[in-house]
Amino acid sequence: MNRYLKKYAQHLRLAGIRTDPRLLVLSGTLVIIVSILLSVIVGDILPFLIGLVVADIIVFYPYYKGVQVLSSIDENISDALKQIASTLQSGGTFEMAVREVVSSDYGPLSKQFRYVLDDLQSGNTIDVALGRFASRVPSELVQRVVTIIVDAFHAGGGLAKVLEDVAEDARQTYRLMEERKAKTTMQSMFLVVSSTFLSPFIVGAAFGIMRFFSTMGKAFAGTSVISPEQLADSMRALGIVQTFLTFYVLFQAALSAIMLTVIREGRASSGVRYAPIFMLVAYLVLKGTAALVASMLGG
Repeated sequence: MNRYLKKYAQHLRLAGIRTDPRLLVLSGTLVIIVSILLSVIVGDILPFLIGLVVADIIVFYPYYKGVQVLSSIDENISDALKQIASTLQSGGTFEMAVREVVSSDYGPLSKQFRYVLDDLQSGNTIDVALGRFASRVPSELVQRVVTIIVDAFHAGGGLAKVLEDVAEDARQTYRLMEERKAKTTMQSMFLVVSSTFLSPFIVGAAFGIMRFFSTMGKAFAGTSVISPEQLADSMRALGIVQTFLTFYVLFQAALSAIMLTVIREGRASSGVRYAPIFMLVAYLVLKGTAALVASMLGG
């Protein structure tokens, strides 16, 4: 848990958010608890789903802002390294090269190199300054780049040539990540549409038909067509089927959110922040379709 909180805090700092991460997590947890109580009171899962989305926004929106900063850093780091390499090749020092990067427009990356420059001016060596940079930025690309540069620094090799090679490697890595997202757009759209619209629509239509027949059954209850006991048994069975199908739709929506991030980002953990939204949309489509079909049939 401490490891996740540490990473979460890193993302908040990157986004410029000074709020204690534990406070955000606690607030989200309280919202979920209140939403569970409301769902029990009203006898509907909708308040719980809304609470999940609210908690998701409280906890993960600041994290998402940090993710955007990381994406900007990953995008610009190859150009920044190439600029540092050019300065070194022209006879400049590493500190001078970092100062030029700070003065350039690399967005959040320039801000992070400002800290690197401060470390260098304080008397720290290159490996210490870059190590602190890597500890502040939880990016796999940054970690790999810094590791290679620090190893080259300790080996005493030509740093400018190493920086050029690392810059090209970083550019290719970022390009591959972007190409992966672009090539999986259709698969991602299929997951979104099928889990939040198509499947809930079909199940909702079935619910609407069930509601129509249950209304018809109530109209004939106590007659020779159906007895009250038979109607009660049918309604119980109908309730069980509807509950099962509702949870199936919600589970499918949550699973699709996780699969979406596996396809686009290569990891399932990021899907947690999208699952509540998928589930809420799927539930609203299901209920809306059921009400629409029932009204069309006169149920």
